[in-house]
Amino acid sequence: MSDAYVVGGVRTPVGKYGGSLSHIRLDDLLGRTMVAACERVGVPLERVEEITAGCVNSAHEGMGDVGRWAALAAGFPDSVPAITVNRFCASSLSGAISLSHAIKSGELGIGLAAGVESMSRSGWAFMKGETPFSPRGPLILLDTMWAGAGGPPHPALAARNTYISMIETAQNVANKYRLTREEIDAFAYRSHHDAAAARDSGRLAKEIHPVDIAATRTSPARTVEHDEMIRSDTTLERLATLPPQPGTTQMTAGNSSPLSDGASAVVMASSESVSEFGLDPLARVVSSATYALDPKFMGIAPAWAIATALRRGGVAPADIDVWEVHEAFAAQALGVLRELPVQLDGFTVPDELLNPNGGAVAIGHPFGSSGTRYVLTLATELRERGVRYGVLGVCVGSGQGVALLLENASL
Repeated sequence: MSDAYVVGGVRTPVGKYGGSLSHIRLDDLLGRTMVAACERVGVPLERVEEITAGCVNSAHEGMGDVGRWAALAAGFPDSVPAITVNRFCASSLSGAISLSHAIKSGELGIGLAAGVESMSRSGWAFMKGETPFSPRGPLILLDTMWAGAGGPPHPALAARNTYISMIETAQNVANKYRLTREEIDAFAYRSHHDAAAARDSGRLAKEIHPVDIAATRTSPARTVEHDEMIRSDTTLERLATLPPQPGTTQMTAGNSSPLSDGASAVVMASSESVSEFGLDPLARVVSSATYALDPKFMGIAPAWAIATALRRGGVAPADIDVWEVHEAFAAQALGVLRELPVQLDGFTVPDELLNPNGGAVAIGHPFGSSGTRYVLTLATELRERGVRYGVLGVCVGSGQGVALLLENASL
């Protein structure tokens, strides 16, 4: 059995809704990023044996197998296959895990795990009528940007109130763990503070492949080099003034991940391919896990997934040097941190080891891209710190959680 390695990769800056990246087609954004990842690590495009591409909103330019279309449009040879994966916020992470399984089994040498989301460019959908080829049915208009919430409610799921919004699930988590508004805002403030420090120090730039934006009628050509939503000037006082979002009492625009656009990609390889190409991998895949629970408490499933991944990998919680916990909402991330000691026999994650470069509340959360963005961030951080183990956990709409355990490949 071969080891599976995260060799390296790139991500775009994360763009705000309607911001710089909204001018780029979703498939172009993905294709450019996949090519840039291969170029950065030194793997020829024709040697990629499989591509997995995470994408949640598969409407408009993401329709069909956008991973395949993006690869062809970007210049990958016809011989390179691709599949598009949808597990909501962990779509691209699930793709990376699938590639690691294929590599470990000996069926794959070089794989490319990627993800993309352009919430700015998502479309609207009308439902069809019930008779074949009818132009449309009842006037039910769906904003595909919220594809994670599902389509028209299924009666069985509606009866158990499954179709509540993600921000309402965050409020449920806050209620469950008795989180205060002050705690939630403090977590959001920390995310922005740490992300701003990582940006200013050049740490985030080590992951980012700048995106060139062509000139338009209203703006000149330019290059986007940094994430667009990190607020270095935010304060606890400002966060406290923001009103709660509808259906909640504590969730605000300031303590939730913002609507965003972006893409990311990581090259994964077997031990044999690492030797063949003379690659310098960042991390070895140790283990992974998934977990599912009641969708009304969507955000906390990573606690169980992380605990399972650690057990499978034979690594004690105290040996983890970097913890990456997805921040769909500050309250949701705090819920995971409250639940982890229950699942890890009393172990509490040290503050200084948690999301050291900020998280999605500050950086943004392009649904399909976030999973591989975390893989790249964690693998890079292990190398930067010269430490051994890191684990990441991502929550998933519909009540799932996915975790991945990595080991620094240079130690």
